[in-house]
Amino acid sequence: MKKRLLIMFFALMFVSLTSVKASHCSDERILELSSLANNVKVSTERVDRLSETIHSAETDEDEEIYYPAFYITVYNVTNSLNISVTREDTNKTAYGYFKDRDEDGVIYFDTGFADMVKNFTVKIRSNDSNCQNEILKSMTIQTPMYNYMSTYESCKGNSEFDLCKEFTTTDYGEVSDIAFEKEMDKYIKDKAKEEKRVNSIFYKLAQFMSKYKWIIIAIAIVAVALVVVYIINRKKSRLVWQIRK
Repeated sequence: MKKRLLIMFFALMFVSLTSVKASHCSDERILELSSLANNVKVSTERVDRLSETIHSAETDEDEEIYYPAFYITVYNVTNSLNISVTREDTNKTAYGYFKDRDEDGVIYFDTGFADMVKNFTVKIRSNDSNCQNEILKSMTIQTPMYNYMSTYESCKGNSEFDLCKEFTTTDYGEVSDIAFEKEMDKYIKDKAKEEKRVNSIFYKLAQFMSKYKWIIIAIAIVAVALVVVYIINRKKSRLVWQIRK
């Protein structure tokens, strides 16, 4: 019985070693696959997607409501590679292969509506049967959320204000209208102070001197040198006059 178990152990061990050997890519192949993985480009693309249709009582017509959404786009995927995209908060994973490319050679991963900040881990993996799904490159991608406050009237002309940006990686969902107006008022006052400072003659003079400081320094050095030469020549002329005298 023991002999039988020993034979089975070595048989399983042999099968395991054979399997590992068969599923291993050579170093040269790994380098080749890594080079292909480095050529893969990953980015995000915004689209406006139909969210709902509302019937208007005034016009007696249906009104289509669109809401921003994002895709993760992957370029330059070859038949030797495949892609996995995992959403971090849900741990759900989608996969993409060479056959999934569109006519432009792009693989699209739908991240859904921009209703919250979402983080994804994108892995570029081997599609070689000898080292299937071995990770060659990994990166993180973040898609922002749509900021509904960007449509407020007071945001016109103040789009650089954080609470007025159309997309944000900070969730402003808990910011009340009162808090928004308070922050907006502070921002406008600070903006006015900054514009006054920037337009002052002292600021412009400082900016001018900073921009042309090397020219100013060179002119100053030349001027000092000329003064020194003038003083030396003046002393020499006085000395000659005294000797002659």
